This record gives sequence, C-alpha cells and structure tokens, in this order.
Amino acid sequence: MSGEAPLLELSSLTVKRGKSTVLDSVDLQVSSGDVIVLVGENGSGKSTLIEAAAGILNLSAGKVHHSGQLIRDSDGRRNQPPPFGLALQSGGFSQDEFVSERVATASSTSGRTANEEWVSKRLEEWGLRHRSQDRIAWLSGGMKRKVGIIAGLTPALASDEARLILLDEPSEGLDENSIQTLKSQISSLSSSGHAFVIATHDESLSDLATRRITVSNSSISEEKVENSKSDSLKVNSLPISKVDSYALKPQGKWTSTLEKRTRISAINRAVSGMIALVVIVGMLSQIEPPANNSWLALLALTPALISALVKPGYLNLLSDSRAGDWWNAQLGRPLQMSFRIENQFYVPFLLALLSIYFLFGNTPQMLIVSGGFICCTLASARIHSLESTFPRQGATLVLLLLLILIWPFLLSVDLLAMDGFSINNETLTQILAIYLMPLAIWILVPLIASE
Repeated sequence: MSGEAPLLELSSLTVKRGKSTVLDSVDLQVSSGDVIVLVGENGSGKSTLIEAAAGILNLSAGKVHHSGQLIRDSDGRRNQPPPFGLALQSGGFSQDEFVSERVATASSTSGRTANEEWVSKRLEEWGLRHRSQDRIAWLSGGMKRKVGIIAGLTPALASDEARLILLDEPSEGLDENSIQTLKSQISSLSSSGHAFVIATHDESLSDLATRRITVSNSSISEEKVENSKSDSLKVNSLPISKVDSYALKPQGKWTSTLEKRTRISAINRAVSGMIALVVIVGMLSQIEPPANNSWLALLALTPALISALVKPGYLNLLSDSRAGDWWNAQLGRPLQMSFRIENQFYVPFLLALLSIYFLFGNTPQMLIVSGGFICCTLASARIHSLESTFPRQGATLVLLLLLILIWPFLLSVDLLAMDGFSINNETLTQILAIYLMPLAIWILVPLIASE
C-alpha cells in the first residue's frame, strides 16, 4: 500500500480569482481510506480547493495528480482523470435529466454499466425511488441536492477499486435522515478504501474526519484526528464498461437524449427563423416585391441564415445548474460537440425551402441552395462551441468567425437569383464554395483550437 500513488496529490497549488490569491502554494496528499474535512470561514477557499482538485479551475502555479496521473497544471496541460466522484456545491446536472438518468450517467462516466435494479436500490437508500422517472426540475431543493450527492458517491458505490470522492457542502439543504444516510455511507465507504475530501460547515460531518484541514489566509493547516472506523460497506460493484473510452459514449448519449427530450435546438432555430420569415412575407404583402432578383433572394434566404446562426441548444443544457462544470471535471476538458449531424441541423434547410417556395416558387436550384444551410449550421454550431470553452464567454472575439459564413450565404443568394440556372464551371465553383467552406470550419476548428 505504501508504494501506491495517492488518490489525490496537490503540488504547490496556487489559484487566483481576479487579482486575489485564494490558494497559495498548497500541498496536499489524499490516500486510500482518508476522510479529509475542509473547514474555514465563508470565502476562505474551501470550494476553490475542491474545484481545483477536480481539475475545473485554471491554475496560476502547481499541479494536480489523481492516482499518479497528471490531471492539470499551470502550463495548461490537461488529461482525463481516472474515475472519481464529484458533488459541486450546487447542481452538477441538467434539470431536464430524469433522476435515474443522473445516477446512471455518473456510473457510466466511471467506467461502469449500471442496471435499473442497481440504480433503484441507490435511490431507495435516499428515499428517491418513487421519483426516479421525474425530471430533476420537478424536485424540491432538498431532493435536488440528494440527486447531486448520490451521483457524487456513485463511483465509490459502484466500484470495489479505491475511488476519490470530492464533496462540496454535501449536507447543505438535506433533512436529518438524509444527513444520517450521508454520514453512514461516507464512513462505510472510507472503511472500504475510498477517499473523501469534504468541504463543510457541518460539525457532524467533521466528526467523520481522519484529517481535519483548516483553509485560511490562502493556505491550509492540518490537524490529525483519531477516529474509529466503522464497518466497511458491502459494495454492489457494477461490471466494467466495454466502451474503449468510458466518457465518450455517456457524453454523446447525454446530449442526444436531452436534445430529443427538450427539442431546445430545433425550437430555438425554428422560432427565430419563422419570425424572420413572417416579418418578410408580411412586409412583401404590403409593398411591391423588389424587381431585382438578388434583393428578393436575399430576403428569401435571410430566415434560414438567422436560424443557422442560433446558438446550439446543448450549450444551454451545459450552462444549466453547472452541468458543464461536472462534465469538464469528468472528461478533463469541456464537453465537445460531436461530429454526428443532429435533426436540429435540418431546420434551416427546411426554412430555406419554405421561404424560396413562397417568394420564388419551385426553382431548379432550390434544393442545392437550401442544402448549403445544413453545412452553414454545422459551422456556426462549431464556432459557438469553441467560444463556450473560454473562461469569459462573450468577452472574446471568437464569434466574429461567424462573419466568415456571410460569404457562402452571399454565394447562395447569387445562385438563387440566377435566371435559367444550369450546372457549368462557374456555378459548380459556387456550389463547392457554399458547401466546402462551412464544412472545413466544422471539421478543422477542433483540430486547430481544441474545444
């Protein structure tokens, strides 16, 4: 045992918030069976230490290792961590997830395959089995907190291998029975070899500590605690997932399931495009349409362009209740847009067909021009996805890349405005530019600047 790497090692860790240094040259090792309780005043840096240990925060100096593997350092290097549990101070999930889905997702990202019976037993232990098929948004604040804690404990509950579990104020908002359940599981799981780092103001949780650490004045001081161990918890371990990359399949399933359930991307794109289309059709019904085909083509394709440039819905899901931060920690990077073409990408295509039909009738270039908006939507989504990974979203110039899409849009306008359309060298070049330029952005952006 003594030769094994610590489950968590912080080396000369320094974290700044703006101009303030929250943690300064912090060193900490957490080994199997440790229950480390972080105490200190509000704003002392307990949550910062938890999130830095999870790999979420940028480091001004130092390194974070999990089980001997570098997770993050101040030079910007990041790696996907071994499976570990994380319960943030609030949220860590999308409110549109079902309760059972949140637990199943937490087990999947830990490399374990959860079955319905196993998930139901975990929920029953916390009095949530009857709400397993409810959306998290429908729960009370205390029940939402339970879901976050269960998901945080799941990597330990599902595995007979020692796991690191990071809990930020886990007892906050819980009723007395749930606090007793939490204490019992922490105590039993630590006796089984799992390690805990817990930030809390709850003195009853402090009684579980094998080591108590005070966070104050940007540094930590440790007090060793003599604590009797309880009986270890018999872990109903789950089979190891057969997926080569244990976080790839769960993240794709997570986004796809929630997109299908909420239809948030399709609705946002359809509503924005339809509003523009109704305004344009209404305007043209009151005034004489322009004689110049180019102006009419510009008006016809504008609704599809507006729809294509809408922010993809999965980014809204990630910003909901810190779901993005949870995925960031589990993957060792922000959750990325997949290369799968979702149904919502066809909305601008359908809008283009509709508006062209209204304003031009059935033209031979209708399908060609409309199809280009699928590619335009893919490129726009990729640019939005890249922008979402920056620390201050909206404060960067990344979204100016959307201006690049004006060129294929204008080429589409020119193509639609042509009288006597036919395929020749000139029109073929235009078509290739309309399709290939956005596709190049969609494919190359992740390679040039990883999301």
